Amino acid sequence: MQVQLHSRLRPLSLTLMAVGSSWLLGSCQLRGPQVQLTGDVLPETALVPQSAPLVLTFSTQPEESFRTHPDLLAQWESWTAEALAETGKEFSREEMQAWAGEQFTMAVVIPNLVPGAAEPVPGILFGASTRNADLSGQFLAQVRQQAAAEGANFEQRQEQGVTLYVQTNGEPGERWVTAEFGNRFVAVANDPRVMQQAIAVYRGEAEPIGRSESFRTAVGDLYKSGTLAFAYFNFQALQEDPESFKDWMQDLDPATLGSLQPLRSLAMAAHWQEQGLRLRMLTQTDPKTQVQGGWQPARGELIQRLPGNALAVLTTQQIAQRWQAVMPELEKDPPVKESLEELRAEFRANTRLDLEKDLLAWMDGEMALLVAPDAQAHPLLQGMGAALVIETSQKDKANAALTQLDRLAQESGVGVTEAGGQVTWADPLFNRPLLTRAWEGNYLIVTSSTAALQTLAQRQGNLLPQTEPLKTLYDQLPKPNYGYFLLNWQGIRTVLEATLPGGLAGLEPEARELLTRIDGLGITSYPAGDHAFGLELLVTVPPKPQR
Repeated sequence: MQVQLHSRLRPLSLTLMAVGSSWLLGSCQLRGPQVQLTGDVLPETALVPQSAPLVLTFSTQPEESFRTHPDLLAQWESWTAEALAETGKEFSREEMQAWAGEQFTMAVVIPNLVPGAAEPVPGILFGASTRNADLSGQFLAQVRQQAAAEGANFEQRQEQGVTLYVQTNGEPGERWVTAEFGNRFVAVANDPRVMQQAIAVYRGEAEPIGRSESFRTAVGDLYKSGTLAFAYFNFQALQEDPESFKDWMQDLDPATLGSLQPLRSLAMAAHWQEQGLRLRMLTQTDPKTQVQGGWQPARGELIQRLPGNALAVLTTQQIAQRWQAVMPELEKDPPVKESLEELRAEFRANTRLDLEKDLLAWMDGEMALLVAPDAQAHPLLQGMGAALVIETSQKDKANAALTQLDRLAQESGVGVTEAGGQVTWADPLFNRPLLTRAWEGNYLIVTSSTAALQTLAQRQGNLLPQTEPLKTLYDQLPKPNYGYFLLNWQGIRTVLEATLPGGLAGLEPEARELLTRIDGLGITSYPAGDHAFGLELLVTVPPKPQR
């Protein structure tokens, strides 16, 4: 095993942070019952105090996760090697794998070791459970040997079953400590004060982060077998001890700081599964704050009638209710309130309509916006089309607003015709339809051509829930939810290859590889209890064919 420390000791703290961040970036259901952390779930967090603002864990055994995509395991290793080379610290994951548990953990324990310094110096703890105390002890010895070669002096200490080697020289944040907690854990800290907190937690003199209800909930919801990376941001620690974080927050304006007040925690976990990369996030909020504003999950009926050849799909619901819910909070900010008033005034001047009462008020159901190939769309769109579908319980109010928009279009020279329940706006220059609209029950459908309108209204062809690659995204993302954002990357790639000179051949190899491998991307947010909501991202990547 090779352990190489940076030529200057202070950047070693940045080394640990950079290594963790790189692993997290490289890796980049509805809420289950709350769980007590058992001994085999993130065991090394038994060293992390409950007040830690940031906890990161990274898998030491990603091979099984990448079983169906062995070529991407090599890419994972390449990312890791590059990240370690940039920070000046190198070690063999395979050798660490010989003694470490399923993951290693990094935590910011002390927000700033040097209050008032030009830049905050975080107190960082690096910990892992060990399956072989001899091998993990050798690893720590090599860390100390390399540090000694750079001028560090270490003193051995024994504190109630914990073997410590403490650097006796150096500045705060540069005084390294290694610790062996019997045959259970090993740890490295960049300052003795950090390790003392870990020891206090280990002895039961301070509460571990595993006693935090928010942390337990996040782990229970997000941390599954095969998790590549897990991150927990403890905003409650910031609320309870703002003085410790003031050097981190000095560049943030009051409005931004105020927006953090309702947050208790943000957690995320990255998984590589057979379908591809899945990133799950859970945001927990102050029970006294109604961040979600009483929003209800979408019924999920509209997305089931959308065409399967769509390239991009965005669905949401209850625009009217959500607008009313967020306006009081937004208008507390004077610049935002001024911008909203300007928007309302400009909209009224241009349309003679009230933005909220005449337009948004009737958008009280589901809504979808999509982009799809459309050979009959306007020539300037080059074979691409779009559609907007709005569900409403107030058709009369909607028709009144649409009639006013028709009148304005005619005043601007646009040809407006109505036939068979369809209204068409035509471009006077090309005499081609710009858009066509019609009602299908309570759904207002606005499209780029009559053909696209018929496809949506009559549900012609293959629908989204039955057509890959959108089918996998639709099937795998959690339900019920607040809406979807879906990209048919397979279809987008086909369009790019047809429209770009030389197709994708002119792109950089890495970009071409990325564009070629991905089939689809989907994002959704969903309720996760009364005071939490989740967000999930899924990137589908089919395995390479075996030769």
